[in-house]
Amino acid sequence: MAIIEEARSLRRNDDLEASQALLLELMEKYPDHPLVLFEVGGSYDVLGEEEMAVPYYRQAIAAGLEGDDLQECLICLGSSLRVLGDAEEAVSILEQAVEEYPERNSTRVFLALAQYSNGEAAQAVSILLSLLLKTTADEDILSYADALDYYVDNLDETLDG
Repeated sequence: MAIIEEARSLRRNDDLEASQALLLELMEKYPDHPLVLFEVGGSYDVLGEEEMAVPYYRQAIAAGLEGDDLQECLICLGSSLRVLGDAEEAVSILEQAVEEYPERNSTRVFLALAQYSNGEAAQAVSILLSLLLKTTADEDILSYADALDYYVDNLDETLDG
């Protein structure tokens, strides 16, 4: 775990190549460890190599990744799939994340992005409006809370019907 923390620290300090080198070395010792697989995927992801990241994310999930790490992995997998043009699978993965981690708002934000990319703009805007109303402390926005809450489920409503 100390090596993973060191790799994370290097990543936070933008020393991405050094972080990846540490993780790839660790993977030689623990090729089936879910957290190692997840972190290796993440190292490719932050380097902009989403195609390389996706298989590691999938392997980490299959190997039994759990808890907060699983939630983050599902977001990373969904986000990478969206970037790679597979918005439909991204939506599916992120819907799973929302179902498994309903209290985590970050999953909903990434789901909205995937829905938008999948041509589901109305659903994406509804999710983001709901999140905004749930999380904002901005009094100006909150003064319109009733109207915005109405539009969550009625985005297309106009006087024409």
